[in-house]
Amino acid sequence: MIEPLVTTATLLGGGFAVTAVGLVRQTRAKRALAARLGPLEREHFAAQQVTGALHEESKHLAETRMPALVNAAARGQRGVTVPGLCVGYLAGTPIDGYHQAVLGLCDEAISITRDRIGLAARSSVRDIIDEAQTYLIRCQMKAVEEMDRYPEGTAYHQSLMDLDHLVTRALHTLQRTRILTGSWPGLQRADCTFREIVESARGRIDALLRVNYTYEPGTGEVWVEGRVVEPITVALTELLSNATTYSDGKVSVEVQQIQTGYCIVVDDAGLNMNVYQRQEAAQLLTQRTVLDVTSLPDTQHLGFPVIGRLASEYGFNADVSSTSPFGGVRAVLRVPRDLLGHGPTDEEREAERQAAAASVVSQPLIPEQQLSPDGFGSPSGGSDSPGLPQRRRRSPRHASTALPRASEPAPPEDPDAFLEGFANLTAAIREGENDQTEGEQSRD
Repeated sequence: MIEPLVTTATLLGGGFAVTAVGLVRQTRAKRALAARLGPLEREHFAAQQVTGALHEESKHLAETRMPALVNAAARGQRGVTVPGLCVGYLAGTPIDGYHQAVLGLCDEAISITRDRIGLAARSSVRDIIDEAQTYLIRCQMKAVEEMDRYPEGTAYHQSLMDLDHLVTRALHTLQRTRILTGSWPGLQRADCTFREIVESARGRIDALLRVNYTYEPGTGEVWVEGRVVEPITVALTELLSNATTYSDGKVSVEVQQIQTGYCIVVDDAGLNMNVYQRQEAAQLLTQRTVLDVTSLPDTQHLGFPVIGRLASEYGFNADVSSTSPFGGVRAVLRVPRDLLGHGPTDEEREAERQAAAASVVSQPLIPEQQLSPDGFGSPSGGSDSPGLPQRRRRSPRHASTALPRASEPAPPEDPDAFLEGFANLTAAIREGENDQTEGEQSRD
C-alpha cells in the first residue's frame, strides 16, 4: 500500500515541478515581451501627441493666425496683432519655422500687391490732379487779368475776388491730395517774406477774416527761400484751417525769431486736445506718410499728414503740443535759418520797376476821347465790343493820395455791363480751353 502512494506522490511532485518551470518560463517570456514592447508603446503614444499638436497648430494657423494677418495687413484694421503658436513646446521647431515662412510669404504678397496697386492709383490721381490744377490756374489767371482791367470797389471787381478765392480753395484741396500721393505742391514761387506767406495762407481758408496777424517789420519782412515758400504756405494753411475749424473766436498769428531761425505761432481759443490726440498728432507731424488711395482714411483729417510729409521733405517742422494763452491749441511752425532767402537782387528790382513803368505808359484799354472826366469810360461810348466801364492806366499815386477821399462819390455801377463783363470772362476762358484742345489735337 505504501509503494503506490509513494509513486503517486512522486508523480504529482514531478507534475508540479514541471508546471512551475513552465510558469516561470512563461512569466519570463512575458516580461521580455513587455520589455520589447515598452519603447514601441511609448513611441506610439508620443506620435499620437505630436499628431494632435500638429493638428491643433494647423487649425490655429488657418482659423486664427492667418485671419489676423489679413485683418492687419490687407484690411488695415488698427490694434490687430498676429498671435503666436498655441502649442508652446513647438516653438523653435521646424514646424514653427514653416508656419512663420507661410505667414511671411502671405504678408509679402499682400504688401507687394498693395504697393503695385497704390503706385498705379497714385500715378493716375496725380495725372488727374495735374490736369485739373492746370485749368484752375488758368481760370485764376483770367480772373486776375480781369481784376487788373477794371477798377476796385465795384461789385464786378468784388465778384472776381470771390471767384479767385474759390479757385484758390480748390487749388489748395488739389495740392494737399497730390502732396499725400508723393508729389510736390505743383507750384514754384520766388523768395517771399513771412508777411506774404501769412497773408497767402490766410487767403486760402474760408474764415480768413477771423485770422488776426500781428505784423512786425523785424520779422514780417524776413525773406524765405522760394523753394520752400509754397510748402510752408500749404503747411500754415492747414494749421490755420484746423485752428478756425475747432474755434469760434479770433485766431492769432505771430512770427517770432528764435535761436535756430524763425517760427510762426498760431493760437486759438477753441477745443484743446487730450493726451492721446497730442500723441497721434505728434506722430503724424513727424512721419513721411504717403496716401494709400486704395483705402482712404477720413478725408476731413488729412491736414497733419500733409504737414508731416512737407516737413520731412523740405526741412521745417511743426508742433501742436502746447496750449495757447486762450485755452486752445498753440501750433508752432519752425523755419530754420538754412531755409531763409535773400529776396530779389538789385537787377531784379530794376527789372520790376521797368516792367511797372512799361505797363503804366502802355496804350489805354479804351480811346482817350471815350474817357469821362473822372477817368472811367462810358459803356455806350461807341466801342465795338460791349463790356464794363474800363479804367485807363495812370502813373502811380503817392501814398498821401492812394486812398479816395470820403467825400468823393463812388462811381456808378451798370447792372447790364456787369452781366456783360461776366459773359466776356466766360467766353475768354472757353476760348483759351478751345485753343489748348486744338493745340493738343494738332500735336497728336
